[in-house]
This record gives sequence, structure tokens and C-alpha cells, in this order.
Amino acid sequence: MSGRYHERFRGGARRGFARCALILGAAALAALLLAACAGGQPDVLRPGGSGAQKIVTLTLQIVSILSVVLLTVWILLAIVIIKGRRRPESEASQTRGNLGIEILWTAIPAIIVAVLLILTVHTTLQIALPNRGAQFTSVGHQWWWEFDFPSESFKTANEVYVPVDRPVSIDLKSTDVIHSFWVPQMGGKVDMNPGHVNHVRFVPLKTGRYLGECSEFCGVQHGRMRFLFIVTTPEKYSAWMHDQALPARTPTGAEAVAGGQLIPTIACGSCHTIRGTTMKGTFGPDLTHFGSRSGIAAFTLLNTPQNLLAWLQDPQKVKPECKMPQIPLPLQEQQQLVAYLEELK
Repeated sequence: MSGRYHERFRGGARRGFARCALILGAAALAALLLAACAGGQPDVLRPGGSGAQKIVTLTLQIVSILSVVLLTVWILLAIVIIKGRRRPESEASQTRGNLGIEILWTAIPAIIVAVLLILTVHTTLQIALPNRGAQFTSVGHQWWWEFDFPSESFKTANEVYVPVDRPVSIDLKSTDVIHSFWVPQMGGKVDMNPGHVNHVRFVPLKTGRYLGECSEFCGVQHGRMRFLFIVTTPEKYSAWMHDQALPARTPTGAEAVAGGQLIPTIACGSCHTIRGTTMKGTFGPDLTHFGSRSGIAAFTLLNTPQNLLAWLQDPQKVKPECKMPQIPLPLQEQQQLVAYLEELK
């Protein structure tokens, strides 16, 4: 009975080890496939900024250390199973009360944890670049982003340009609840707390269009609170800054001209600003150069005439519980507003 029991035990142990290795291997493969197939989402393994690059380096260091630990455990487990499968129970080694082994099993995890702690603290100190004066302020709203350039006297929304290879300093604020500023390919997450100014600073390393988002749950439309962070050349950045500081362009198309005459007569001016017009509202996004932006309602929709018309007709259908009210207008007047807003380049 004893022999058959030990044989069944050894067979179960081998099957358990094989099953565990198979499950862990499948999990690792699935994680790699998910990371590779995350189309349309920020790829945190392809950093475009100094902060994200350091985070990726730290991640690879931690994964390498823990992989060595895991591999060592697997090898030791395999050796124990192979060498001990024919050893009688009476010859099993006893480790109870072995002070040396107990010290060793305590010291090894402590050393590993200490190394991980040192690497993490070192990376955190590298990411936390000193504040040398903010170039602009990012303000979180439910549920959109405002970018304020006080020295240039303009504001924009949900889309911002920065120059490549130059430090970017941003003050972070919130007007309502706690939000969190995060451009995954630029750097780490920083909270935006009402009544308090936080700060983030990093160096964009690659030109491109990077998706930013709120990483702190802030209400029903938290998942649709995104913005476009565009890293470009210094020359294109200077041109963008110049254009953004200009007042709104005068409409030229017949429908756009009619829309420009219509918009000050309805409720839009109580929430929105269009510089160069009588509209001075500050509750909603600045629309001065709305037509140059790629998205609508914090990138809930792409900025196309068809999507803008759907947004104006029923904002609550597009983005439930948003602060944009529905203003009933005839279809012709809605189309005129769309034509005018799309000409605000």
C-alpha cells in the first residue's frame, strides 16, 4: 500500500508541475499577445517621453529579476521531483530547526525586495524633474480638458502641441472632482486635485500624436475623457502657438457666414468663448479654433461635419450626463452652425 501511495503521489506531483508550467507559460504568452494587439490604444512599451522611457526601463529590470527568481524556483522544483521520486520516505531529509537554511530563506527574499526598492526609488527620483516654471496649465473638467497658456493669452481644449527634445512643464488643476493627468507614452500619472496645484515635467523624445486620458475615476463619462498630446518640431510648435493666439477667422462660406451671425443669438455664448466675437463664456471649452481640432467632446467622436451635427442635435445621446445642453434648432440652422464651427481653423 505504501509503495502504491508514494507512486501515485510522485505521479501527481509531476502532473501538477507540468500543469503549473503550462498555465504560467500560457499566461505569459497571452500577456504578450494582448500587449502586441492593443490597436488604437497607447502602447506603454513604446515610450515617447523621458518619464515613460525610465518607467519602461524599470519594468524590464523588475521583470528580469523576477523571471530569474521564477526560473530558479522551477529548476529547483524539477530537481527535487526528479531526484526524489525514488527515495523512500524514511530517507527524506529533515530541515526542521536548521538555522542556516532558515536564515538563507529569509535573507534571499529580503535582498530581492531591497534591490527592487532601490531601483524603484532611483527611477522615481529621476522622473520627478524639478519645477522650472510651467509653460501652460492643464485643467480637468467633467469631462474634458482645458489647456491654458496665460503668457500667450489663449486657451484651447482637448488637444495641445509641445516641442520635441525640450522640457515640458505643466501645472495641473481641477475645477470639480479629482482627475488624473496621464499620457502613457510620456510619463507617469499625476493627480489633479480641486483647490491644489500639482505639477508634471518631462522631455518628449519622439514626434508623434499621443493619446492622453484621465486615470482617476471621475464620474459617468470618465472613460470618455481623453485628449491628444502632439509632439512636433520646434518650428511647427511656434507656428501653432502663433495661430492659436489669433482671434477667430472670419467665415467665408455662405452657410458659415449665416452660422456666425446665428451663434451669438443663442445660448452658446453663456458657456463658450470665441475670441474676436461677443462670446465670452468660460464654463465650456474655448471654441476659437475648434475647426483645427481632431476630436469632439474630449475625443468621444472624430471632428467631422456629420459627427458635429449629431453632437449638436443630441449631446446626451452621444455623451450621457455631459454638461452640454440640447438646444432645439431647425435642421438648417444646425447645419449653419456646423459650417461656421468647422471654419474656425
